[in-house]
Amino acid sequence: MGHKNLVSIVIATYNRANLIAETLESVLAQTYENWECIIVDDGSSDNTEEVVAKYTTDERIRFFKRPEERIKGPNASRNYGIENSFGEFIMSLDSDDWILSDYLQKKIEIFQNQPEVDGVLSKTIMVNNEKEIIKKELRTKITNNLLEDFISLNISWYMHDILWRRSFLQDKILYNERLLKMLDRDFHIRRLIEEPNLFLVDEYLALYRIHENSNSSNSDYNVAESRHKAILQIVGALKKENKLSDRIKFYLFKHQVQNLIVLYKHPKCIELYLNLIGKTFNFSLEYLKWLLKFSIGYVSFKLTKRGLRFIQ
Repeated sequence: MGHKNLVSIVIATYNRANLIAETLESVLAQTYENWECIIVDDGSSDNTEEVVAKYTTDERIRFFKRPEERIKGPNASRNYGIENSFGEFIMSLDSDDWILSDYLQKKIEIFQNQPEVDGVLSKTIMVNNEKEIIKKELRTKITNNLLEDFISLNISWYMHDILWRRSFLQDKILYNERLLKMLDRDFHIRRLIEEPNLFLVDEYLALYRIHENSNSSNSDYNVAESRHKAILQIVGALKKENKLSDRIKFYLFKHQVQNLIVLYKHPKCIELYLNLIGKTFNFSLEYLKWLLKFSIGYVSFKLTKRGLRFIQ
């Protein structure tokens, strides 16, 4: 297995013994065969290791356990997987999703023909456990203002939608290991701050599994706090690079006001929002309107546990 044009597929997994085999089958089905698949287990209590062992007979598939000294969580596992990879190109794949058989082939052809490209995107279809289509992601696009459009959700893509050239990721802080929420979105925003040259293969090349309990963690205010702090870090990174526009400030604040439905329960809710307001405030009618929504919504949630209509 040569390293030239090698693709490293990094899979972080936790208690996915019943699902990871399908993901690995999608990797094995690739028409492009010069890949390695690095699986990092985040401390599973099921028989994930036993299931994966059936696939490690293929020397391209390697299994690791997240070292105990690393923070528990998928981002630490992803970073550890990347650290143990050799590929000229790198992608992350969740252990319950699939890539279609020509995913790698089509993207490697772009890299080979366009050496200036840092990352190649494609699009995702959301499916249920039976692979029945729920919806297609229509926002995966290349625009003239990727950073602002991504932050404002005018465009969007998933972690597995992009294959990166390793040289672009070299010597950079990759996945934020302390986050509980907004894991890949934080990663993508920080990459876009660095102004990568991206190319879009305008095809659906991956399937994203929607679980019935996909939003179960969203009611945890500790998870919501993690997302809030990620926003604050992004604000700092944008400001450092002189890319914190008034439009970005507004959208980051607006999205966090909508997060109030969970975060109002946090004992330091007001402190968290005052910190955000201090870093994003701009004197505009839209911002002031959402500041009013936050004030009314917070009082309503605290008194009645209702107030969603104020922050929508």
